[in-house]
Amino acid sequence: MKKFPTTQYLGSKQKLIGWVINRFPNVDSVFDAFSGSGVVSYYLKKKGMQVISNDFLKSSFLYAKALIENNKVVLSERDIDLLISKNKNKKTYIEDNFSEFFYTKNECIFIDNIIANINELNDEYKKALAFSCLIRTCIQKIPGGKFRGGLLKYRNPSFKHYRPKFTKEIKETFLHFVKQFNEAVLDNNKENKAYNENIFDLIGNIKTDVVYFDPPYGGSGFDYEKDYFFIELIARYYGQINEFFGKSKVYKNLQFSGFNKRVLLKDSFEKLFWSAKHIPIWVISYNNRSLPPFDEFISMIKKYKKIQKIHKKEYHYKIGDSRGLKEFLFICVD
Repeated sequence: MKKFPTTQYLGSKQKLIGWVINRFPNVDSVFDAFSGSGVVSYYLKKKGMQVISNDFLKSSFLYAKALIENNKVVLSERDIDLLISKNKNKKTYIEDNFSEFFYTKNECIFIDNIIANINELNDEYKKALAFSCLIRTCIQKIPGGKFRGGLLKYRNPSFKHYRPKFTKEIKETFLHFVKQFNEAVLDNNKENKAYNENIFDLIGNIKTDVVYFDPPYGGSGFDYEKDYFFIELIARYYGQINEFFGKSKVYKNLQFSGFNKRVLLKDSFEKLFWSAKHIPIWVISYNNRSLPPFDEFISMIKKYKKIQKIHKKEYHYKIGDSRGLKEFLFICVD
């Protein structure tokens, strides 16, 4: 009955998870190459497969470290008390740079304090769990889950799109996610693994029965590191970056993924498929608004695999225009 913690994550497969998992080949091991929110990896683990997860974002890696690689460790009551206690040695990094921008000053103080306390935990899985809870807390308090300018107005009762949930006490939201993550920890008696690598540096060394590809959809307009830069800031760069620019105060040293620019997409997919040709089965998520276009995408796959089955499902975004939107799941074999 264990459930994955609720997500508010762009591109998450949480609403489609039953459809995806029920069409997945029955195998012993799987590599989730772009694990994102971690929801697909989690339910494959729950199904009893050995799961290897990867994402180039540190925040997504921490989700997988906490719930995929970790089989047994949870945050104890003592750990939780430590996390929410006042730390006299905390830094003021978020308070100094983001007070009254994404969060109130007191919320920024809370974030700085939690990070200081996480660093006092003595277990890598406890740290991953605590960071995951903090990251989900930060996302939960952001309208649409995407970091951009002008978000505090959603907390103003006079604003036409006012949402009371964004004014919820940050400590309460954090403790809510602590409970969810603790309850989600499960042991499937397999040695699972989480990686935080660029996919092209890793995939050639992966040996599993299946690889699952759910890469950023070209043409979607999402740039995951840019859209989630704030949680990367607390997960990877805390205290290291002091120059921010633009309406969202993003930082400049964004990583190269190869999947966030249209001009690079075709070459990136060609390289990805060539690098994965040694893995016997591919399962690929795709939708009809993706790039490369459908027919071209199929032609690229057929250079290396036979398409055994294409599953199709009409799909609706929670927000935005969903007219004519279709989700596809390709099952590809040698």
